[in-house]
Amino acid sequence: MKKTLLENVISFLLGIFWALLILSAFFFFQSFINLGFLPALVAVILSSVFWLLFIVFLEIANIQVEKIKELKKQTRILESIKHKINE
Repeated sequence: MKKTLLENVISFLLGIFWALLILSAFFFFQSFINLGFLPALVAVILSSVFWLLFIVFLEIANIQVEKIKELKKQTRILESIKHKINE
């Protein structure tokens, strides 16, 4: 199936946010390791939660786009059934 522009943008942003999550986890760990392992781990978890919220938001948007496409397809099928019944 052909993807719409919105789906392509969502997929692109998902990839960017996953990359930012990994990079920020690495940089936060490197920055806070001087304070100890536990503070570094907490910093990584907090930064990861921040990016995961954006990822979840985009996944919800992607699900809604798929839901709308499916509803349009079902509506088209139901209208064709209605047309055949009325003939």
